[in-house]
This record gives sequence, structure tokens and C-alpha cells, in this order.
Amino acid sequence: MDETKRRRRALIWVAFAVVMAAYVFQDGFDTSASDLLGLFTVAFGVGLAAFYYLNPGDVLSFG
Repeated sequence: MDETKRRRRALIWVAFAVVMAAYVFQDGFDTSASDLLGLFTVAFGVGLAAFYYLNPGDVLSFG
């Protein structure tokens, strides 16, 4: 996967994480299951963005 596609996908995942964080924190944060699941989703989005951006070990080249 070329660098432009990887950066674009990383940007999409960051935008997803920002939208989810705004949704989770819009009415305050408590330790309910929905807020914790939302935080997990934000962390997952940031993790995928980092994976696409950094491409550790050239995993995404499939070559």
C-alpha cells in the first residue's frame, strides 16, 4: 500500500476517533457501559490510525 493511501486512511481513523470522543464527552462522562465502550472505540480508532501511519515492519505492503 503506498504512502498516500496509508496517510489518508490514518486521517480517516483519526477523524472517526475525534467524532466518537465528542459523542462520548458531549453530556459528561461517567463509568457507564456505553461511555466505556465509547472510550474503547476511540482508543481502537487511534490505534488503527497509528498502525496505518507507521506501517510497522512494512506489514501493509503485502509483498
